[in-house]
Formats: sequence, structure tokens, C-alpha cells
Amino acid sequence: MRNGSALLWTSIVLAIAVLGSPATGALPGGQVEGTITAMGAGTIMITDRDGTPVRVLVTGDTVVIQRNSTTLETIKPNNFVGVTARRESDGSLTALSINIFPSEFRGRVREAQFVMDTGNVMTNATVFQSVRRIAGRTLYLKVNEGSVIIAVPKDAEVWRLAVIKAAELRPGTHAVARGSPGADGTFVATGITVDAR
Repeated sequence: MRNGSALLWTSIVLAIAVLGSPATGALPGGQVEGTITAMGAGTIMITDRDGTPVRVLVTGDTVVIQRNSTTLETIKPNNFVGVTARRESDGSLTALSINIFPSEFRGRVREAQFVMDTGNVMTNATVFQSVRRIAGRTLYLKVNEGSVIIAVPKDAEVWRLAVIKAAELRPGTHAVARGSPGADGTFVATGITVDAR
């Protein structure tokens, strides 16, 4: 993965965590990140960076998301996006990463702007204009009744997210699972995000 991807994963997992709970941005439970090393009936094995295997239960309620690298130019008016941005000293926002959400997220991920634990600003919003200018690249977003303007540098990562079936998960894929341990110690995933292969 490219530099800054840990931040990307955080913003995607944040989106997963609030699916079905548009009124809150809280992140319940925990997180498992690593490589899928085995598949089973209703479970996957994720081996973390320390080499520790974690058995993850995948239920009918688990949301599985695949992210595909794309460019700013593919963002169109009325797309629903999540932008992680840095607040500059003059108050302006500079995008660090952009996630283009699938249609299934609309109405399930809150449209709002809020400060993340990292201090960066998360903006989940509908695009009303996306343009390139000689002075740089600018993304104009509509949030509720207001608007947000975010500068997008060339090194900002842009990802298009798609909801896929758990059966499409494959060993060797980097994954982040969000959820909490069950009574037997198995990690129960509410959401799983993987890179496209």
C-alpha cells in the first residue's frame, strides 16, 4: 500500500462503523488488520503484522467493502464522498484521502463534518462541483445546508468503494475487520474492507 494508507483505512472503517447508525460517528468495538490467510464456512483467518492469526466470524450482517484506486477526475456531481482532510493554519482544508462511497451508503452514513481522533477533519458529503483550476485542484462539497471547499493535492489518494459479497474474499488480500470479540473469543466482524486485487 502507498504512504498514508493507514489513514485511509481509518476513514473507511469509520464509514463502515456508522452504517445503520447515521446519527453517530462513534466507533464501537475493535479492529483487526492484516492479511487474509485462510477461508472457512462463515469465517476468515486474518494474520496481523505480528504474525498472530485471528479467527474472524463473518455473518449475514457483515458489510464487506472493496476499495479500488481511482483519480479525482472520476468524481462526478451527486457522488457521495468521504474526505479526510488536514486543517491548514489559515483555516482551509487540504485533502489527504478521498473515498467515493457506493450508493448503498447514502442515508446510512451521516452527511456531516467532524474532527477525527487524529485531529484531521472528516467530511461525508455530496459533491456539487468538482473542477480543476490552474492554481490547483479543488473539490466543492455540499454538507447539509452549507458548502465545504477542499483543495486536493496530486498525492491525495482517491478510492472508489464497492460493496461485495463475503464469498468474494480471497486469501492473500490485505483486510481490515471492524467488530468485537464474541463470547467464545472469535472476533465478530460488523464490517470488512479489502483492497482490490
